[in-house]
Amino acid sequence: MRLTAMSYNLMRVFEEISKIQQPELIHPSDKKYSEALEIRQQQAQKRDRFVNPLFFQARISRISSYTIRAVQNAIITGMSLQCFMSSLVARLVSRPQLIGEH
Repeated sequence: MRLTAMSYNLMRVFEEISKIQQPELIHPSDKKYSEALEIRQQQAQKRDRFVNPLFFQARISRISSYTIRAVQNAIITGMSLQCFMSSLVARLVSRPQLIGEH
């Protein structure tokens, strides 16, 4: 259990560091979540309702499957940490404009 927890935490660190290196970019899964939330907001507005504002706050994101595969490949190939982190940063995408942001 300790090894599982350490592995999970290490992957979270890698993913978060990659986001910190390019703060204007986000992970594709975060972009997908934001786009789905925007669609949900539009549907709610059509019904004269609203989406709970807490959904728009920062959330605890899951470790993406891309990060897990990248860690596996880095271990198998003996990739350096610098190359590994560069590959994670290269995977980030531009941040979508959310409803309510100005």
